[in-house]
Amino acid sequence: MHDFHADPPSVPSSLSGASRPARQDDRPRQRQLPRYKLILHRNPTLDLMFVVRSVMELTRFPRAEATHKMWEAHHNGRSIVLTTWLERAELYVEQFAGKGLLTSIEPA
Repeated sequence: MHDFHADPPSVPSSLSGASRPARQDDRPRQRQLPRYKLILHRNPTLDLMFVVRSVMELTRFPRAEATHKMWEAHHNGRSIVLTTWLERAELYVEQFAGKGLLTSIEPA
């Protein structure tokens, strides 16, 4: 009789189903871009429906959301239209200015 015991087969841990828990240090670090708020300001000289149509056209918001933003700016003097990264917010400011609407950006 032999007292020979074979070693268990070596199976990589990825194949055996046993995996070590992923540590936060193992994942690539993603740097978050700073966020900015696009603010729509009241302009009493513009037609309210023009403001709604412009917001819908530039942001692709549905009519109800664009109308809400317009009324908020009309009653409060300003409305936060959206929050995005700086370059996109600056582009929106230029596009709204092209339509005669006053907007600004501020850090979120």
